[in-house]
Amino acid sequence: MSFRRWRIAKSDKTLSRSVAQRFGIDGFAAHLLTSRGFCSDGLICDMLGLCDDTAEFIDPYDIIDMDKAVTRIRRAIDNFERIAVYGDYDVDGVTSTALLYSYLESSGANVMYYIPDREGEGYGLNRGAIDILHENNVDLIITVDNGISAAVEVAYAGSLGIDVVITDHHQEGEALPDAIAVVDPHRKDSPCEFKEYAGVGVAFKLVCALEGDSMTVMENCGDLVALGTVADVVSLTGENRRLVRLGLRQLQNSCRPGICALIDMAGMTGRKITSTSIAFVIAPRLNAAGRLGSASHAVRLLITDDDDEALMLAEELTEKNRERQSIEQTIDREVTEMLEKDNSAIYDRVIVIAGEKWNGGVIGIFASRICERYGKPCFIISYEGEKAKGSGRSIEGFSLYEAISACSEHLTGFGGHTLAAGINLRTENIDSFRRAINEYAEKKYPVMPSPEINIDCQLPPSAITMQLCEASQLLEPFGADNPVPMIAVMGLKITDVYGAGGGKHQRLTLERGGTLITAMKFSTPDEDFPFVAGDVVDIAITLDKSTYRNRECLTLVIRDIRLSETHFDEMNDGRRLFERMMRGETLTEEEKNRLRPTRAVLGAVYRAVYGGYGGGAEVLGCRMKRVGVEFAAMLTSLRILSECGLIDVSDDGSVICVEAANRDGQNQKTSPENVPTALRVGYRNI
Repeated sequence: MSFRRWRIAKSDKTLSRSVAQRFGIDGFAAHLLTSRGFCSDGLICDMLGLCDDTAEFIDPYDIIDMDKAVTRIRRAIDNFERIAVYGDYDVDGVTSTALLYSYLESSGANVMYYIPDREGEGYGLNRGAIDILHENNVDLIITVDNGISAAVEVAYAGSLGIDVVITDHHQEGEALPDAIAVVDPHRKDSPCEFKEYAGVGVAFKLVCALEGDSMTVMENCGDLVALGTVADVVSLTGENRRLVRLGLRQLQNSCRPGICALIDMAGMTGRKITSTSIAFVIAPRLNAAGRLGSASHAVRLLITDDDDEALMLAEELTEKNRERQSIEQTIDREVTEMLEKDNSAIYDRVIVIAGEKWNGGVIGIFASRICERYGKPCFIISYEGEKAKGSGRSIEGFSLYEAISACSEHLTGFGGHTLAAGINLRTENIDSFRRAINEYAEKKYPVMPSPEINIDCQLPPSAITMQLCEASQLLEPFGADNPVPMIAVMGLKITDVYGAGGGKHQRLTLERGGTLITAMKFSTPDEDFPFVAGDVVDIAITLDKSTYRNRECLTLVIRDIRLSETHFDEMNDGRRLFERMMRGETLTEEEKNRLRPTRAVLGAVYRAVYGGYGGGAEVLGCRMKRVGVEFAAMLTSLRILSECGLIDVSDDGSVICVEAANRDGQNQKTSPENVPTALRVGYRNI
């Protein structure tokens, strides 16, 4: 995780006390509600699940064109016209397809489903697929989780005599498709009170309109609605919250053989199914089908009534997920090797990394990982021959969609949102795209946004109790717009650090004011953990309750940790200045002075990392500041020492690793006065 600014939510204690008293809830739960903007009685009841879940749902006909869609679909069912449910290859698209297909089949419709191939066809309606459906005598296409931008394709289907009903949840483009109906709550002319449905949510509303009884539909397919809604990371507020809450109950005791088999393969049988387990355990397995093979297998898993077929398909998806993880590791190694040869990309405002024949179904995952590592917008591009495609992820404050729109002359196609986007381009234009998007970033964002971690409150260690964890669980299910509560505990002295899980994780004992707490830092090996007993640190934690030997246990999970003396703005300014130097930008003499280390500073940095160092740059920076070395000068010193052949430095965004240079016994040391970084800042032997 990149170095992040901590944002601690403001507290209105008077309002929180009032909410706690009115609703009879713990003060911490009341604080979470009010600090997140859930202040009205209606919103609070909704968030706490105090409303009657069996009450009427929002009228599906509030979504514009729903009446037109229902009329056309009913006619197709009555006349036994051939219907194709046209979905998408992610979990939202797969669950949408399974939901609508199952309902139409049970209604006696002549129905099939079609999922485009990610690699061969890409997202959404395409002419080739329409031709296939035409050959299958399809009279009506119903899209789920796509179609709002398919004006050309809908017109082509119409030319073949195929009607199209669109159900989607994405933003409309310049013009709506000329379809029989365009059912999308995000239409500019849509009057519906709640718009944040996932694709499966819109498909659910369509089936509710067809059936005329929302609760019956929910009882039959709530598990699918919960899966797709959570996996698509839409807002877990409003009616989505109710859909997920009801759906989670069904998932706990699902009657679908496929879901039961998938839960069993994931090792979740008998355990509580939460939105978190959907996001990190179940959804990746369903997604693996579309990433590495045919998403149709995932649809089949969700609709089958055969236990043996369900087991076979669940095993196949689990194996695909393992294969996906292996491919990610391969790409990770290749990217690491590329950056070891030339790490200039990590100093750009927008990171663009390209590789040959990288799997198109995985590059989006890897883009998210690189974005998180370096705290910057990132595009991962895979090319083969003359064609290339890329997937981008961003941080809050930098709109990817606006950025790629400004660079569209270098692309053959693009689409997406503020924080995620996809692009198509010619291989020969990868470098020009990289330059263009960084030039755009320089002009649009003179100071690039910084990654942040949002913290709900700051508490003393004595307040971290099981009661606090149980109070926070009142706000489940967690997800977008209602994340797992994050707590900051400041000024803790580390009394003990020891490796767990064979040294892959760290267990810390910390103390403040006579109170001892124990916390876990997962996925952090011994060599990458720079903190030692005696350090005074701040930690950002989440709370997890588990059962061990029939006893409830509270686990404190460290999401971020820093020395208490850390000054983010000062260090972030130093990092930005260092990156400007590495990009070759013009610097003032004052800026060069901040970057320029003396021989004494070089010596201090060298002694600090002699014998090796692994950990965040900011931790090393705090230790160096104690001896008078500023952060910018420390970063420059590490670079100079590396170029001199004295140390090897690698930087993956969250951890810098320093070790003695291995030159195969050859003396390749160079004087500081002769290396590129020293020359950039005018280093002088002082």
